[in-house]
Amino acid sequence: MQRRWLTLDAGNTTLDAMVHELDAATVRPLVRQRFAVDGQDPSAFPAFCAGLQLDGAAAVAVRPGALDAAQQVLAEAGVPLAVVGRELRCPMPLDYATPHTLGADRWLGALAAHRRHGRALVVDCGSATTVNLVAADGTFRGGPIGPGLRALLVGMQQVTPALPAADLQATPGWPPRSSQAAVDAGTLLGYCGLVERLVAAMLAVAGGPTQVLLTGGNAELVARHGRLQARVEPDLVHRGLLLLATGAGASPCGS
Repeated sequence: MQRRWLTLDAGNTTLDAMVHELDAATVRPLVRQRFAVDGQDPSAFPAFCAGLQLDGAAAVAVRPGALDAAQQVLAEAGVPLAVVGRELRCPMPLDYATPHTLGADRWLGALAAHRRHGRALVVDCGSATTVNLVAADGTFRGGPIGPGLRALLVGMQQVTPALPAADLQATPGWPPRSSQAAVDAGTLLGYCGLVERLVAAMLAVAGGPTQVLLTGGNAELVARHGRLQARVEPDLVHRGLLLLATGAGASPCGS
């Protein structure tokens, strides 16, 4: 029997929605859409949900109130919603000094990564950049948090307003021979350098062979411009949510 589940990752700037079709043996992603937190047409998310015939939904939010509007839409449609920190609890051992400050999106990605790869380092390239280590036994071991690419871009615009804004779709050439090209190269490759340095420091303490995974909105940019030996798996948080809520959504370790 097939079921349809919605997973929601409510971040600082977007509501990331993904619909999955499940049966006894497989999980198939159907559609994914991001909704801006500010300035988004309020009818956009209800229109997205209309006609989906959902059996359930699971969600995580990094800030209070981020799910209020979506929860109302789902309640009106009769779709049960399980929220991390309310109905859904972390199943992983946490080797983290302040677990009450740990963002659930960090361990959700690690949960999905461990289920598929065993020991892994998850680099989430979102509004912030988090580098999250999960040990071979499934223990979440923490990792650094740095600025995201958008934070670097906005910071440059605020601190150096005479410079042009970086074009994140640019292909840097060497040497950059205009101010625009210089800012593009410095922002894109500077961000990749930040990620690579954090990853190198974490791999040094990982304790063995470790699969590096890139996820989040800027994962493809880091894969394109950086030098990491890494796999891009853009839906790790969604797979973690689905795994937590239904027992599906990630292949067994080593598959």
